[in-house]
Amino acid sequence: MQENKLPINDDAEGKKKRFKFALSLARRAGSALCGASLVCDAIRDKKEMLVVLSNSASENSKKRVSNCASYYQTKILYTNLTPEELGGAVGKSALACIGVTDKNLAFNVERNLY
Repeated sequence: MQENKLPINDDAEGKKKRFKFALSLARRAGSALCGASLVCDAIRDKKEMLVVLSNSASENSKKRVSNCASYYQTKILYTNLTPEELGGAVGKSALACIGVTDKNLAFNVERNLY
């Protein structure tokens, strides 16, 4: 007897798509800040809930954002997306980091991290 198996979209590409969609949703809602300088300024103003940082960003950007986030005790997530993929998720060219200011959207982004 044959079993009907439904295709499960839990492969790496499916998870990556859901993560990018969560970032784009935050951007469309106006709750995403793009770029290291804007993210660090928002962290200092205590507006940030979550920071998404690319592992392949420049060392200067990674150090600047991670030091600021650790000092102000802001949650930071490292992703394997390239800066071009991270920027493409929110409609920009290339971004080292994205900050999410809304706590519900930040939870959605964190939950969909692959």
